[in-house]
Amino acid sequence: MSDSQLSQDELDALLQGTPIESTANNSFSNAEELALSKLCTALGSARAAQLSELTGTTVTLEQATFTTGSSAKITEDLTDQIIGSKNSLNGIVTGDWTIFAPSGTVLQVTGAMMNQENTEVSEEIIDAFSEVLNNALGSDIRILTEQLKNEISTTPGKAQSYTNGESLITAIGILVRLSFVFNMNGRTIPFYIVTPIKTAKNITDLLLPKPNAAQNNQQNTNNSNQNGTVPLQVAQFQQFAPLNNIEPLDNLALLLDVPMRVTVELGRTRMTIKDILNLGAGSIIELEKLAGEPVDVLVNDKLIALGEVVIIDENFSVRVTKVVTPMERIFDRENLHGKGGV
Repeated sequence: MSDSQLSQDELDALLQGTPIESTANNSFSNAEELALSKLCTALGSARAAQLSELTGTTVTLEQATFTTGSSAKITEDLTDQIIGSKNSLNGIVTGDWTIFAPSGTVLQVTGAMMNQENTEVSEEIIDAFSEVLNNALGSDIRILTEQLKNEISTTPGKAQSYTNGESLITAIGILVRLSFVFNMNGRTIPFYIVTPIKTAKNITDLLLPKPNAAQNNQQNTNNSNQNGTVPLQVAQFQQFAPLNNIEPLDNLALLLDVPMRVTVELGRTRMTIKDILNLGAGSIIELEKLAGEPVDVLVNDKLIALGEVVIIDENFSVRVTKVVTPMERIFDRENLHGKGGV
């Protein structure tokens, strides 16, 4: 076999219509593979913490790996129904970022969220799992932003049901599939991310350290001394005492000091443009909320609790009377207040 012979992945890419010059940069170096493996572990650990919070159970990461190939190759083992969303990354890194899971994972995760056993992927199940996908996307963006030390935004897609992996992953060219295996209540649940290899290599290029001027000068010096006499000296190494009393922080502990915006919403109403233009000093706006009805407590514009207004030291405060469960966030606020029993 000659060195110029194309691999099967390159042949698949060419058959899909990818220009031949774009198939040259379709593999990773050893350094890039190591960087991508570390990123997979970081993404998987954050995903495990997110699933633990949503389901109220302990979810641990068992395995985080990646594979490359054409869409046909990376989806050949995904023959069952899957639920996924097609998203895109924007900023210093651009490209598709598709997140999905097989129906077995969907049923187990939503079953834990709803505290019931689900046997069929219905529209209600898809709506519930869409929150999982949205949280997963937010978790991925946070990890990428931290690792790359640059702001990255995203355009989220809608959660949909697909017959199999091939019906979801239709991109042309060489792709990278990140595969995660989690343990939840003794059962393994897989999750996947698919992105073009161009996007993955862009990420690894940013993760790898860049050679500085001193390294370049040293390399030039080494090259100039190849034919001369190089003085040798024994290296001296300083002895360091082991740090046994430092314990690594888990992924969840790293988030505890992140500031969040908390908003208390007293109520809402609708007004015509005419009524709004007639507003003036002394005007009264009647809200669509009864006196004594609990107010909404929002964190980053997401409802997380209900409460009642109290006054402490002449300051308005809110006493939390009900914490909203992840499943209840799916319902609208009117239904929540109607079933809240506060």
